[in-house]
Amino acid sequence: MLKNKFIELIETLEVKEKVKIKSLLLPAIGFNIDAKNSNLNSSKIGGYPSITNENWPLYNEKPLVFLGQINLDEINKINYLLNFKGTLFFFICIDDIGYRYPTKKGEFKVLYTEDNIETTVNKDLFTIKKHSLSFFEYLTFPSYQDYIIEKNNISNDDLEVIEDIENEMRYLIDENLILDINHQTLGYPKSVQESVRYCWSKEYLGFDEESNLSEEDFKRVRQEEDNFILLLQLNFGDSKIEIDIFGDSIAYFGIHKQDLKNKNFNNVKLVMQNT
Repeated sequence: MLKNKFIELIETLEVKEKVKIKSLLLPAIGFNIDAKNSNLNSSKIGGYPSITNENWPLYNEKPLVFLGQINLDEINKINYLLNFKGTLFFFICIDDIGYRYPTKKGEFKVLYTEDNIETTVNKDLFTIKKHSLSFFEYLTFPSYQDYIIEKNNISNDDLEVIEDIENEMRYLIDENLILDINHQTLGYPKSVQESVRYCWSKEYLGFDEESNLSEEDFKRVRQEEDNFILLLQLNFGDSKIEIDIFGDSIAYFGIHKQDLKNKNFNNVKLVMQNT
């Protein structure tokens, strides 16, 4: 099991800060996008979702593109937060909206249904090629940009050790090292620019991207970061995701713990970053 391999790698370290490094770990569920087909209700990227036409989200009166779905029944035995029944559906706008990502409200959507339903949607709607998902349990470290690194006094030497461990794990997950960042749900988001959790928190508290925060507001944003959960980290650099408009960007869908507790997915935040 990859989770155990992760622990074994840390246990072999000859560093004074081993306990501190271990304390940073957060369980996650990674997934690979497979070539085989999947049925209507199973977890997948692309194809058609198991929803009705009436529930298909629109933006400017045009249907959003269905990215994929996660059937929680398939993962609820190996996670500690999404351990309830139902399915999550992820949609995004791929129309030209100017020189930015579709991260504003309405330009993406996460839906949740408690019961799996058998239905047929309008096959004229554009979708990407369907692929199934295969899940695996593993562990994640926070990105070096995350506030938790500063809070725990993680040194540059510790960060180098963490990077070495992550590189070893990348090879265990995929010996061909096709993706620099894994697809996953839960765990820490793997930021490639500024902290993803900081961006979620900032928007949640009502600050836009250009806001100049006071010292007090900055502290509020930092304090709120730990209340966010990664619903989906999707790497568009994977050639199986046939959406070229985003290049090799990473999409990070996050939800506040209170909204997740209430199963309210209307306030999900989306951050997209590119190397």
